[in-house]
Amino acid sequence: MKNLFRMLAAGLLCAALLLPVCASAADFSASGLTVSGTAQQLGAPQSYGGAKVTVSLPGENPALDGVNPITGEPFSGAYQPILVNIDAHPGALPHWGVSDADLTYEMPIQADGSTRELALFMGTVPDSAGPVRSARIPMCSLREMWGGVFCFYGYQGGSTSVLDWVKAHSANKKLAYPYINGITTNNGWFPRSNDSNHVAPHNVRLDLTAVRDSYTEMPTAHPFLFTDTGLERGEAVDGIVISYKQTSPAYVTAYQYNAQTGLYERYRNGEPYVDANNGEACSYANVLVLRTDVSWYNGNNSRPVIRLNGEGVCEIFQNGRYIRGTWARDCTENSNLGSRMVFLDENGDELPMKVGRTFIQIVDNEQPVVVFSDSAIAGAVEPQQQRLTIGTALAAAATAKPKATRTPKPTATPEPTVEPTAEPTQTPTAVPEQPEETQQPEEKPEETQKPEEKPEETQQPEEKPEETQKPEETQQPEKTTPPEQPDEGGNQDGSGSGDAASPDEAS
Repeated sequence: MKNLFRMLAAGLLCAALLLPVCASAADFSASGLTVSGTAQQLGAPQSYGGAKVTVSLPGENPALDGVNPITGEPFSGAYQPILVNIDAHPGALPHWGVSDADLTYEMPIQADGSTRELALFMGTVPDSAGPVRSARIPMCSLREMWGGVFCFYGYQGGSTSVLDWVKAHSANKKLAYPYINGITTNNGWFPRSNDSNHVAPHNVRLDLTAVRDSYTEMPTAHPFLFTDTGLERGEAVDGIVISYKQTSPAYVTAYQYNAQTGLYERYRNGEPYVDANNGEACSYANVLVLRTDVSWYNGNNSRPVIRLNGEGVCEIFQNGRYIRGTWARDCTENSNLGSRMVFLDENGDELPMKVGRTFIQIVDNEQPVVVFSDSAIAGAVEPQQQRLTIGTALAAAATAKPKATRTPKPTATPEPTVEPTAEPTQTPTAVPEQPEETQQPEEKPEETQKPEEKPEETQQPEEKPEETQKPEETQQPEKTTPPEQPDEGGNQDGSGSGDAASPDEAS
């Protein structure tokens, strides 16, 4: 009788564990994946980490002769990484050159879930890359870590000015080489493409050959550890879906594991992620989901504050397997930024990267990450709908430890056309569901902000200057170009959103 009772209790316990994943009625057909298995949302950890490093970190790995320190593949030549700011708007697809990137990041740049990518080229440098858009401060932090050249087309100005940050916190203290802003520097390297798939503002194409030929330094490398096989433990996962934004224009990233190649094939909004240069569908040996604190400066939904120091949770996918580990970078928000970012496995040991290319998805701590598996993953919950607003409104919360709870439902928010003039206490505003190129809610606040942001009101839009501006003869823009100030609404690529020179972009 006791044995029967124990068997019945065990059966009820198993049913309770499986109920959250089996009860899901969520539809992931828009992801483009054709994998089998049950959709399961990875459960929240007990802690998401914080701005201080508490884990034990290993020292730098040695650079090996004949080995690419980022991919582990055979390589000969100088270590000279090139980082390119890639426009992730659906109108910018297909991207140019991305199949050759050794490592790529995707990160939110608006509270509605709109994203941007940062591609790192080193082992193979294609002739061109893009479309290129304006820079944000988190991208500059990553540039300081990797060293090398950072190419972008404009930058965010105003209260989260890239120019001010670079002058205060970068190694060279000026927005000049290795920072290359295509609006004021080397304009000939950033032509507009006239192909049928790309129209302004999503058509700035970077001449990477010119960038490579101008390289003047060799920064310090931060080699990964490598393995030829990848993970042979952990949960079997054939598909991954990260819905940054499901409303139009959508930003839905997905991966499908190909057992024959041992790689994860990437999808954007249900279509294969293809390189327009060669027609190649992009696939990756390593997919890492970096969870961190995402907030919006002064509650402005277009001014991202992304913590890239301290430590946090990292969801690791290799070889069709999943484990939960940790990322760590021993620096403060604005100092010691040359420190590398280390990825640790579930045991606290440095993760060996599988030889090949890597994609790092930077997400808010509470971002739903859904995986497909034939078995129940411990701690998984029923897949939840992506929130309309991600991150927190308060900049102070960027270093706070959020509660490990299920994704909250969106709260009522004020209109997005007025930025607070005092320290904000309200929740972030919901960004209108309009194409990014027409969204400019943050422009009005910029015009009424403090005196130091007034240049944004008087600068000329980027669209006209770029057609008449002569290419720079040297790579010292501060000597040959006008003052590096926002030229339209604070965005220097004409994108609005408080960028310096960007009226075409509200992302």
